[in-house]
Amino acid sequence: MSRGLALNLIGNVAFFVAGYAIHWFLGGFASPADYGVVGTIITVLDFEYLFVSNGARQSLARNIASRRHDGRAVIARVCTVQAAVVAVFFLVDFAGAPLFSGLFGGDLERYFRYAAFLVPANGLYVVMLGVNDGLQRFAGSAFLSTFYPIVKLGTIPLIILAFPHDPVIGLEAGYCTAMVLTILVGLATLAPAWTSLPRGDTPFTWRDAAHGTLSFSLFFIMASLVLSADTLVVKAELPDRMAGYYTGAMNFGKTTYYLLQAFAVIILPVVSRLLAAGRRDKAIGKARGLLLLAFTLVAPMAVTISATAADLLSAFYSPEYAAAAPALACLAFSGFFMGVTVVLNMTLNAERDTRFSDVLSLVSLATVVPLFAVAARLGGITAVAAASMTATFIAMGVSYIETRRRFGDVMSRRAWLAVACDAALWAAAATAGRFVHVDGFLPLMAVYMVVYLAFVALLVATRILDIRRLRAMMSERPGAEPATATNRKDKR
Repeated sequence: MSRGLALNLIGNVAFFVAGYAIHWFLGGFASPADYGVVGTIITVLDFEYLFVSNGARQSLARNIASRRHDGRAVIARVCTVQAAVVAVFFLVDFAGAPLFSGLFGGDLERYFRYAAFLVPANGLYVVMLGVNDGLQRFAGSAFLSTFYPIVKLGTIPLIILAFPHDPVIGLEAGYCTAMVLTILVGLATLAPAWTSLPRGDTPFTWRDAAHGTLSFSLFFIMASLVLSADTLVVKAELPDRMAGYYTGAMNFGKTTYYLLQAFAVIILPVVSRLLAAGRRDKAIGKARGLLLLAFTLVAPMAVTISATAADLLSAFYSPEYAAAAPALACLAFSGFFMGVTVVLNMTLNAERDTRFSDVLSLVSLATVVPLFAVAARLGGITAVAAASMTATFIAMGVSYIETRRRFGDVMSRRAWLAVACDAALWAAAATAGRFVHVDGFLPLMAVYMVVYLAFVALLVATRILDIRRLRAMMSERPGAEPATATNRKDKR
């Protein structure tokens, strides 16, 4: 489990580093108005990707990992449901391009038509990830998650050489090419694992396939909407320049969310396997270990970004982007809160009961867009970001309460102490930022690294982060346990 987490973290780091490189290039190559268009197209794609991606991936991971069903039947039926979802979104993008263009302002019709072809490619890509996750071949899924962003960096020379006057088309062409290459590599690496698929004797029905896929999709739609709809609202309600500034803030605000996605990828199949084997205490221990890591290793990043938002935006883009510093101060926490919400709900959904996540998703879907629209009109981009932070904090809070009620307390004493240390770090960094300013992106990154390593060393020295104990908790593999009477009872 620990090796899988480390590999997936590397893949997620590669994903957002490559994304930052592309955005850094576009932020300087394109005008703020054009960059706002890029942000709008990417936001819509992110929204659709999470509907197409996470439902199928998580459904495959949970049902293959539980070993209750025949793996081939699981793949066949989930892929059929996935194909139907992909077809819907392809038609929405292609046929609805004029509507999108009118809704978000500007001449965006052709951009949405070209973006439609990215949806089927992404749908197949995540099926391969889901099969790897279900077999707990985390190295395989991590390799693909690392390979794709590296190849995606080819978007930069493609824009310079072939699309200097239309960087949005160049971005779409580069993303599509990278996705196709990754699919071909993924199919080749997954072929030898076909024989290791489980042959469980519990039937996997079409209802199971549809419910599991759509339920996970609904939850990740909520996560995407809360983290992405704010950008669309800003584009629709505020000037293009402000949309460009907000896009810059949003890119850094999602950093910790991307990292915590690696936690969610691991926790679902691991806990599903342990629960199916009747090892509930071990499953709770795994969840506690992951959340401790989240608050000791990931939360400090959100804290530092939030406290030094103005310096970060000025160094990465240009001084004018500092106008979005208050927004980034909120969005840094918004991304982290939503990442923890995802981890908690994946822990709950390992028990195959998704009702809480479904209700949370429906309530969020009905409330966040009106909330963002009102906030934009009343307080601009800062108010929108504050509304996002509030919504994600509430979602995280109620998810923790439900997890504690139904599954067990996944927050250890050390995790709560880590939260207190994170708060102290924010206060110290914000105070220092008032008096000290770092010019240049690389020097600022060096300061971030020193502060981060010093903070983690402090946690280790105070034994809040006990490396030996945590390694023992995380390293035990949940492999195939003997079929005890308890196991058979749970399977029935």
